[in-house]
Amino acid sequence: MPVSADPAPDPSPAGPSAREPAVGTLARHIAERVAGSDLDEATRALLLTAFQDDGPARGRMPGAYLQSVTVSGFRGIGRTARLPLTPGPGLTLVTGRNGSGKSSFAEAVEIALTGDNARWRGRSDIWRRSWRNLHHGEQPQVTVELRVDGGPEPATVLRTWHGDDVAHSTAELDRPGHDPVPLTDLGWQNDLTTYRPFLSYSELGQVIGGKPSEMYDAVASILGLEQLAAVDKRLRELARDYEAPAKAAKAELPALLSLLDSTDDPRARAAHTALSGRCPDLARAAELAAGTGAADESLLLDLRRRSTLTGPDTEAVAEAAARLREAVAVADDLRGTSAEDALRRAELLARALTHHRAHPALDACPVCGGPARLDEEWAQDAAEQERRLRAEAEQALTARRELDAAVQAVRDLAVPPPHWLPPEIATAWDDWLRCRTVSDPAVLASLAEEAARTAADAARITRQEAAARLTEQDDTWRDAARALGAWLDKAREAEQAAPHLARVKAAHTWLKATHEEIRADRMRPIAEDAQRIWSHLRQQSNVVLGPVRLSGSATQRKVALDVTVDDIDAPALGVMSQGELHSLALSLFLPRTFLPENPFRFLVIDDPVQSMDPAKVDGLARVLALIAEHRQVVVFTHDTRLPQALKYLRLPATVLTVDRRERSAVRVRSGDDPVKQALHDAKALARTRDLPGDVVARVLPGLCRTALEAALLEPARRRLLGRGLPHAEIEQHIAKARKLTELASLALYGETDRVGETMDDLTRAYGRQATDHIRWCNKGAHEAVPVGDVEEIIRRTADLAKAVRSL
Repeated sequence: MPVSADPAPDPSPAGPSAREPAVGTLARHIAERVAGSDLDEATRALLLTAFQDDGPARGRMPGAYLQSVTVSGFRGIGRTARLPLTPGPGLTLVTGRNGSGKSSFAEAVEIALTGDNARWRGRSDIWRRSWRNLHHGEQPQVTVELRVDGGPEPATVLRTWHGDDVAHSTAELDRPGHDPVPLTDLGWQNDLTTYRPFLSYSELGQVIGGKPSEMYDAVASILGLEQLAAVDKRLRELARDYEAPAKAAKAELPALLSLLDSTDDPRARAAHTALSGRCPDLARAAELAAGTGAADESLLLDLRRRSTLTGPDTEAVAEAAARLREAVAVADDLRGTSAEDALRRAELLARALTHHRAHPALDACPVCGGPARLDEEWAQDAAEQERRLRAEAEQALTARRELDAAVQAVRDLAVPPPHWLPPEIATAWDDWLRCRTVSDPAVLASLAEEAARTAADAARITRQEAAARLTEQDDTWRDAARALGAWLDKAREAEQAAPHLARVKAAHTWLKATHEEIRADRMRPIAEDAQRIWSHLRQQSNVVLGPVRLSGSATQRKVALDVTVDDIDAPALGVMSQGELHSLALSLFLPRTFLPENPFRFLVIDDPVQSMDPAKVDGLARVLALIAEHRQVVVFTHDTRLPQALKYLRLPATVLTVDRRERSAVRVRSGDDPVKQALHDAKALARTRDLPGDVVARVLPGLCRTALEAALLEPARRRLLGRGLPHAEIEQHIAKARKLTELASLALYGETDRVGETMDDLTRAYGRQATDHIRWCNKGAHEAVPVGDVEEIIRRTADLAKAVRSL
């Protein structure tokens, strides 16, 4: 900030553009620090994401100056009144007695851009009753003209009301060549809060007299530190979220263990054991809760096996036994019949034929040895006879095969029992297994059915008893299992959250360690500016302001002000007068004006002089003049000491006077216009009697040059603004116009190096006398020049100044 401890402007740096930004992009700053840290990739990503998510959009608004404020029906202004302002660096004083309506203009600028007014915040009843002007029957409205970087024509913010509630208003921005846009859609809210370009007398008291945390937040927001606080808060909230399941599981574990201990069930005892160690076995407990894990006792296993025990299938045995009985009956019916005899004879012939084929040359009977004709003819007759006999014996063969199959079917049903067969049914099952060794089919049929029924009944009784006992055990276990399952949900959630929690804690630890350093780095230029401003404002005060620091965190955050009185440390609020406190508040508020990110090239201050002694008013005048070299400063005051101080300190300022007539008719008239002021001083010089001629020769050209410079600055700024140049670049062009002729070239062509063409054009427009006069003023500002008719010179200067203002 271009404020030095000397009355003259600090030549180094020349302005805000020459100094390093006090506040850079915090996310980028953090990214650079994180890249050089020893954090793992996941934790780095967590931090960077947190800053990207929580970072407010900044600097979205282009640079802007105020050009005018037009008000109707608002506060002390009735019919439409306009406050014209010069859109560029410079100091404007808006003066007027209390009740003249000047503060209504100041409040109008604020409410037009924000929709609110800090002076009346918290005093809603008074505000709602008094915000509308009583002498204006139409709907109130406020119009603010802004000169925005890149815009050849002014942009207009119009706020209107359609009811009696001050909060019910709408505002839109109208830029030439664009459709009107609702102000709320432009993203200015963050900037208007962070770089707030308004300051009223009531706010001066709040800056110092409010809560320490509020002062901290106001300064921290300027530095972008609210993003650090937001990320810190987010990380703490994340940590709490990740810690919650583990804390809940830990808090509920004793009650769960008590419940398991009091539950008479092997699963409860097994679960209690699984959860009682230093490292609970969650997998084992989950198996028990789900019923997929066996308890450490055999009771449940035995009951579950018994509950699934199945004995012989009595229906299948009955069917097999019935089949066997039928097969036995058929076989008995065929015994002793011709079918059976035919079968025996067929088998005898078959053996004889087999022997014949082995010994075809036999001529004796192989059985008795007697003579026999066993030739081929015999063999053919024997084979035919065997075929006929077997056909007769087929019924007997079928019956025999069915009997064998029926016996085997009954035996196949008698399977061995499981190895864990309960001993109380072993005898019944042994009887059933004996069916596999019974040879008599009839006995087998009878024994199998009876033994199967006995074994099946024994298995059914065992199964039912086991199922009943299992149901009883499950009823006992159910509540404990439900509680265990609910607890395991929290335990699993805690287990899953553990790696996330570790990363969040690592990120928070790193941020906490880095926070103080970042905060100090970003606060340093602001603190230095505050000390320099205080060095002006503390005029004749024995209070010295040392380093201004941000300290603490969370609810303990505050702005630490190191104050000494006569070299003795003292608490600031306890030893400083009201005027000193207001000066201190200004010292803390004004540095934000020069932050590179601040899009507001203007500053509106309402009544800063109250409670200040004359020496501090002089200091305030110097500070305002220094700030006005690079920013537009508009000060509203009813105190005549400030304009007087500016005048006798010979500090440049435009003075406007506001007065109020009947029915809230407010008029704005020029006070100390810089052109008029220079001409006034020249006339005063001319009226001074007995003034030596060499003094007139040295002073008068400089005053005339000052008047022409002030007159040429207006068209020069208009022309450069019309080309859409940013204000910073405009000021650079003006600074390069070191000669009056170069400034005239800038006013006509927007360039400083077309002096020849400019002088020719001025000669054609206003005559050679005009250009000769410019050269005379330019030369006379550096060396003594002949002075003729003083009054004629002043008149010529006034006419030329009036003419060039309209270029």
